[in-house]
Amino acid sequence: MLYLALGDSISIDYYTGVPGGGAACQFAQLIRADKFVDLTYDGCTTDGVIELLASVGEPPDVATLTAGGNDFIMRSSSLGRLALGEDVRLLDEVSRCPLNNLRAISEAMSAWRCPVIINTVYDPTDGDDSLSLQMGIDFRFREQFNRLNSGIRQIAVERGFLLADLEELFRGHGIISPDPWITRYVEPNYAGATAIAKYWLALHRGE
Repeated sequence: MLYLALGDSISIDYYTGVPGGGAACQFAQLIRADKFVDLTYDGCTTDGVIELLASVGEPPDVATLTAGGNDFIMRSSSLGRLALGEDVRLLDEVSRCPLNNLRAISEAMSAWRCPVIINTVYDPTDGDDSLSLQMGIDFRFREQFNRLNSGIRQIAVERGFLLADLEELFRGHGIISPDPWITRYVEPNYAGATAIAKYWLALHRGE
């Protein structure tokens, strides 16, 4: 079985503090993948995934995609420094651009005709906009965050992908919760990565 992982730091080992402790590595072990092609990296955006798709040779037997969160953080942080006022067009770009990319990515991944697990973006603030401000993200982007995840859910339905709703999975495990699955404000710790890998396994098994 060939497993291909695409996307950002939601999938990687580094922030877990455990070699092989990232969601993608744990999932590869859980499904006993014969070959694991890991194209995830810290800071990866949807643009980065599009670039990496060209390097995929052999079609995988299963694939995971974690992308969109860095697009949201980068765009919202950048626009948050501007006097946006009521410029809805600029606000909407925060969710529209990554979703357009994710649609293109999903079209390419559909050609592999294998199970694809696409993930929503978790909310490390557990819905607390005051924490968003501490992270440098203006509360005005809450609607765009919700639109991004709604769009990802829609892509899963349209493409027949398996949906890993990480926003729902991580609810109650934010940065100030009694049982946080987050480190460094936005990265999954080992507990978070383990929860993701087990979630993916259940989806893969059809449970």
